[in-house]
Amino acid sequence: MAASRLELNLVRLLCRCEAMAAEKRDPDEWRLEKYVGALEDMLQALKAQASKPASEVLNEYSRKVDFLKGMLQAEKLTSSSEKALANQFLAPGRVPTTARERVPATKTVHLQSRARYTSEMRSELLGTPELDVRKRTPCHTHS
Repeated sequence: MAASRLELNLVRLLCRCEAMAAEKRDPDEWRLEKYVGALEDMLQALKAQASKPASEVLNEYSRKVDFLKGMLQAEKLTSSSEKALANQFLAPGRVPTTARERVPATKTVHLQSRARYTSEMRSELLGTPELDVRKRTPCHTHS
C-alpha cells in the first residue's frame, strides 16, 4: 500500500528531527521542540486516518516521537546525573527511518547523548573539563 501524503510528511519531518537531535544545538534553539510537537500532531492525525499504516509501523513512529520528546525533556534537567538517568529510560527506535540508514538514527542519538551526559558528569566530579588525566605533567618537588 502506498504511503499517504501525511505519512510521507511525518517521515520527512522525523528524519529532520533525528538529524537535528544528533547535532550539537544552541541551548536557545527552539525549532526541534516545535518540530517534535508537530510530529505528535501528525502522528495523531495518521492514527485517525481510515487508510492508516500497519500497527507495527505506527508503533515505531510513536516510539521515535516519544524518544525525541523524552530526550528534549532530559536536556532541560539541571544536573548531568539527572540527565544521564533520564537518558537511560529512553527507548530509541528499533528500525531505521529511511532505507539509507544502517542503524536507526534515534539509537545513534541515544548513544551520543549518553556519552555527552557521562562526559558532563565526569567533568563535574573531577573539576574542570580541561583536566585530562592522560596529559598531566609530572610534578617535580625538590626537598
